[in-house]
Amino acid sequence: MNLERLSYGARLRALFLALGVALGLRGASGQAPRRVEYTLRVDSADLSEVAVEMRIHNAPADFRLAMATHPEYDDQYWRYLTDLRGASARGTVGVTREDSSLWHVIAPAGDVTIRYRVGYPASPPMQQASWKAHLTPTGGLVGGPHSFLYVVGAERTPVRVTLALPRGWDVATGLAPAQAAGEFTAPGLEALLDSPMLVGRFRTWQFEIDGVPHRVAYLGQPGGIPFDSALFVANVERITRETAQLFGWMPYHQYQFQFEDGAFGGLEHLNSVTIGTPSTGLARDPNISLAQITHEFFHTWNEVHLRPAAWIGVRHVAPAPTGELWWSEGVTLYYADLLLRRAELHTTDSTRLAHLERLITVYTANPSHAMVSAERTSRAFNQPPGGNGDFIPSMFTQGEVLGAMLDLMIREGSSDGHSLDDVMRDLATRFTPERGFTGGDVERAVSDACGCDARPFFDQHVRAAGALDFNRWLAVLGLRAVVTWEAARAADGTPAVDLRLSGYLLPSESQPRLQVWFPSTVWGRAGLHTGDRLVSWNGIAIGDAQQLRAAISQLHMGDTARVDVMRDSGKFEVAVAGVGYERPVVRLEERADATDAQRARRKRWLAGQ
Repeated sequence: MNLERLSYGARLRALFLALGVALGLRGASGQAPRRVEYTLRVDSADLSEVAVEMRIHNAPADFRLAMATHPEYDDQYWRYLTDLRGASARGTVGVTREDSSLWHVIAPAGDVTIRYRVGYPASPPMQQASWKAHLTPTGGLVGGPHSFLYVVGAERTPVRVTLALPRGWDVATGLAPAQAAGEFTAPGLEALLDSPMLVGRFRTWQFEIDGVPHRVAYLGQPGGIPFDSALFVANVERITRETAQLFGWMPYHQYQFQFEDGAFGGLEHLNSVTIGTPSTGLARDPNISLAQITHEFFHTWNEVHLRPAAWIGVRHVAPAPTGELWWSEGVTLYYADLLLRRAELHTTDSTRLAHLERLITVYTANPSHAMVSAERTSRAFNQPPGGNGDFIPSMFTQGEVLGAMLDLMIREGSSDGHSLDDVMRDLATRFTPERGFTGGDVERAVSDACGCDARPFFDQHVRAAGALDFNRWLAVLGLRAVVTWEAARAADGTPAVDLRLSGYLLPSESQPRLQVWFPSTVWGRAGLHTGDRLVSWNGIAIGDAQQLRAAISQLHMGDTARVDVMRDSGKFEVAVAGVGYERPVVRLEERADATDAQRARRKRWLAGQ
C-alpha cells in the first residue's frame, strides 16, 4: 500500500490496520485460528435483520474483528451491526469498538464464539440495489461483506458457513457445498466475502460448458410478470459460451448467475454475478438485459480475475484510488457490445459502425473527456465530486473509446495478425486475483500484440489529457469521422434547454452541492462551480439532490432560475436563463484514399472478427 497517496486520516487507519494484523493474528499465545465457522440465521418473522454466529477455533488471546469494504461499493453495513458480544468456555470475552468497522477482542486463548446482528434496511420498490444484502417474504440476498465479520490477519483461514433459513427456502451461491444441506465451505476470506447467497423461493436452470456447470437462479416477486424464461436462459448460455471462447478457459470450477426481480444494477464476483432483472422489462423485451449481463459476466475475467493492483486483498478501509478503471470498466463495455454481436444476439445499435458513431458522439459532446486523462478519471472513482474541478468525464466512455482505438492500432501494427482479443487473453493469463496489473502492464501487452511502441499513445491519451485524433485510427479501416453541430432537441423535437447541472449531498452536510458538468454549460458560464453549496433555488430551500433534480427539470426555454449558493468566499447569487445548446452529430464515412486492404480489414472488423 502506498501510504503517501492517502490522506492523513487514511494513513493512520491503514497503519492501525497493519498494527492490528501484527497483533491480531498471533497474540501472546503465538497461535493462529485453525478455521472459522459461521451460522447465518434468517427469521421469517423478522426480515429486517439476520443473526450471525462466528466460531473461531484456536483464537489467539488478543485479536481484531473487522467488516470488509468492497473496492467498488462501500455500503457501510457496519452502521447496521448491533448486539456484538463474545463468549468462551475458558472465561470472559471483552469486545471494544476501535473504529467504525474495527473491533478489538480480548479473550482466553482457544475457541471463541462471536454473536451479532446485522440490519438489512428495506428499499422502495424498484430501488433495491441488486448487490446489497436485503430480504423480502419471498427471499433476498445475504452474506458477502454486508454480513460477515472477519479476523484481521487470518484472511487465509478456511471457512465453513451454515445457513438457517425459513422452511422452503433454497440457496444459490458460488460457494462450494459441504456434505450437509445448507452448508458451504471456502478456502479463505476472500472467497467467502465475494460469494453472496441468493436465498428464497426461486426458479433454477443449469447448463455446462466444457464440463463446467453454470447455474441460473431467478428470484421473482409476488405479482411478477411471466416472461420467456427458456429464451432468457438460452441467451445467457450463448453469452457465456462466447465469452469463454474468447479467453479459451474459465477461471472457476462452477458458476452461479443470480437474477433478482424488482432490483437494479449488477455486481460481478469470483464465480458468480448478481443482477437486477425486472420481470416487467423481460416480458416487454427479452433483450432488455443482454448488454448488462454480458458486461457483468465479462468482469469475471476483466476486473475480478484480472484486477488493478490497488484492489488486491481484503481490507476494512477503502483502497487507494487506482488509475486502471478505464480498462476494467470501459474496455469491458467495448467487449459487451462485441460479444453480443459474435453471439448473434440483439444489440442497441444495428451495426458496429453505428455503435462507434454513437460512442464518438458521446465522447465529443462532453469536453471533460479531452480535459481530464483516463487515469485521472479512474482515480476519481468513488471520490467526492470536485476532484476534477468543473469537469465530470466518464471513465466508461473514455475506456470504451480507448479500447476501440487500441484495437485498430494493434490490427494495423500487426498487419491484422492480432487484435485487442490477444491483449485481453495475455493479461488474463499473466495476472491473478493475488497479482494485480498496472497501466504499464496494459501498455506492454498492447506493444507486444501490436509489434509497435504503444508508449506515445498511452502518454498522450491515457496518462495525459488531450482530445483523441479519431481520424488517425479510423484511417486503419479506411474511414474518417465528420463532426457537425446542431441544436439539441427534446424527445418531441422542440429545442432542448441546457439542464447539464446536477447535485450531490455529502454525508456530513444537510445542503446539496452543485456539480457543473463542464465550464461551457450555461451554468458554468453564469459563474457557478462544482462544490458550491446550494442555499436556495428560486427562493426555495432545497434539501437533497433529488429535489434539486426535480427543480432543474422544471426549467423551460425562456425561464430564469435564481440560484443562491454559498462558497468559502461568501454568498453568490446568479440568475440563469433557460437557453438551448448544441450537440455534435458524428458520421463515419469512407476516406477518398481508402485502400483495398483497409476495406478488407473493415469488413472483418464489422463482422466482429
